Amino acid sequence: MAKKKDKGGGQQEGKGTKELKIVSVQVVTPDAVMKNPRQMGLLYIIDRLGPTHEKTLQHITYIIQEELNVGLGYDFRKVGNTPYSPQLKSDLVALLYVGFVETEPGLFRKLRTTSSGKDALEKVAPPAGLVETINSNFELLRNKASILDSELDLEIRKRMRGLGGRRRSFF
Repeated sequence: MAKKKDKGGGQQEGKGTKELKIVSVQVVTPDAVMKNPRQMGLLYIIDRLGPTHEKTLQHITYIIQEELNVGLGYDFRKVGNTPYSPQLKSDLVALLYVGFVETEPGLFRKLRTTSSGKDALEKVAPPAGLVETINSNFELLRNKASILDSELDLEIRKRMRGLGGRRRSFF
């Protein structure tokens, strides 16, 4: 056990207490996700873009909200040149948890909509303004997403080549 110095210069043995902390967390269910228009909007964006990286999803959602003026309810911060929203990350985790979105197996681990996610989109429509905006600007958004995904794929390949290609020589 760790020893602490007391004010007199001597040492005393520290007493650790274990406290039980109870934290309430909202339960994420498919019904709760389907009632949340922001999460259904995010699911619609993922479905329309097709398999995409999370970083690309953050960027495209930023473009939809900030440049195309669709109020999705995310607060974005710039990290370097990349927009990031903690709320979007939280909504994405909820979508992954209920099985509406999955990551592709393999090296790139892109996000894609599952069959249950597609069923949810058929039952509950995403916000109306979002659908029209994406449909009218689909080519712009898809081109931007494919460029960002290609850059990320290249970066991942470079990292993997750098890790696997290095060999030590003994002489």
